[in-house]
Amino acid sequence: MNKWLAIGIIVFVLLILIGIGYDQGLFDGISGSFIGIIIAGLAAPYLAVKNWLVGDKFQRQFREKYDRMRSEEQIHREDYDQKILSKEKWIAELDREIQLLDSKLEVLELKKNKVEQSVKELSIENTRREAKDLFGD
Repeated sequence: MNKWLAIGIIVFVLLILIGIGYDQGLFDGISGSFIGIIIAGLAAPYLAVKNWLVGDKFQRQFREKYDRMRSEEQIHREDYDQKILSKEKWIAELDREIQLLDSKLEVLELKKNKVEQSVKELSIENTRREAKDLFGD
């Protein structure tokens, strides 16, 4: 076996082992130091190939969280749309009641004006007769 081939296989296996260790969190305690940067650089090819083949677990978790948030937001939006619709119906019903009361008020105003007009048109003799009919002698 060729000496360079053996060295290459050993380096390749070592890079794979460093990548697996980095992926499993074996080197989390040394992040930020010079050695941590070197280990991350050595693990990067393994992680790139692994993520390309099987997908990144952080990206998958982010996507699941985003999908869950989107479905919760959709439910929340439908709930608020339903509440808004019921409030709009309630407001429309109140508007109808206000219009009905306004029309009743207008009718009463017309009756009041009619009574005032008929009272003005009564002569003194008619007024006495009406008072006598209403209150007696």
